[in-house]
Amino acid sequence: MGLRQQAQETPANFVTIDGASDSQGTSSQPKSRMAGQMGERIKDLMTNPQEVARTQQWMGQFGMSNEGFQFNQARMMMANPQPQQEQQ
Repeated sequence: MGLRQQAQETPANFVTIDGASDSQGTSSQPKSRMAGQMGERIKDLMTNPQEVARTQQWMGQFGMSNEGFQFNQARMMMANPQPQQEQQ
């Protein structure tokens, strides 16, 4: 069976994935978001002001820790690399 004939026989509410039909009813919701857990986190940050405040507080405290200081120093060095000086 050719692809053209298969496309003609496939109803509009069916999806073909790699040649296999997958029924996707119009009222069915996907079980998980395509963005996964990261997408849920972004959604929380966009819609929940308490989560934004909590995250900003954590970031501030992390920045004052030894590890946070080292992390921020490394990030600044990567953003603005200094030219290597020639040794004589």
